[in-house]
Amino acid sequence: MISRLARVFGAVDKTQFRSTAAHYEASQFNFTAVNMRFNKVKGFFKEVVIDADFNIHELETSHLNLRWPVKGIRTGIAERDQQLISAPHFFNGEDYPDIIFKSREIRMEGKNQLVFSGDLFIKEHRRSIALYAGYQYDKSGYQLFIDYDLDRFDFGIGESGSFAIGRQIELEFDIYLNI
Repeated sequence: MISRLARVFGAVDKTQFRSTAAHYEASQFNFTAVNMRFNKVKGFFKEVVIDADFNIHELETSHLNLRWPVKGIRTGIAERDQQLISAPHFFNGEDYPDIIFKSREIRMEGKNQLVFSGDLFIKEHRRSIALYAGYQYDKSGYQLFIDYDLDRFDFGIGESGSFAIGRQIELEFDIYLNI
């Protein structure tokens, strides 16, 4: 009875909206690069580690940190994957085994849209970026939908003088967080 009255008068237990666990099987981390100016190379990260403490009603104390082991890059061609993972001019996975995003701030941008501001670490490079995310919420948790165009030159990915690979890499992340 008291919880029903609380809902009627707008008092909500905000802790019920807190998520600290990812639904890994439903989450996807895809990328697309243009190769030779007309061919799209699509791939994904086979592995990701998600560290989240997320509550839409308490964004000031929320965070979302992501870590992708470089060894989990997959494009469907094993030889190309190995080159992306190992080559010093690509991800140099031996010296830099992880790509990391650490959020510093999460804010509401509009109806069902958030901005995750933070730092992206690729190889020896760190850049402050803003990830714009659409989101949905239902009784099982949150779904975050992020699209981001990564400038590979900012992170020393590939040879800068080569036009065989387009400069922009499109990232598409669907992240599911359980309640």
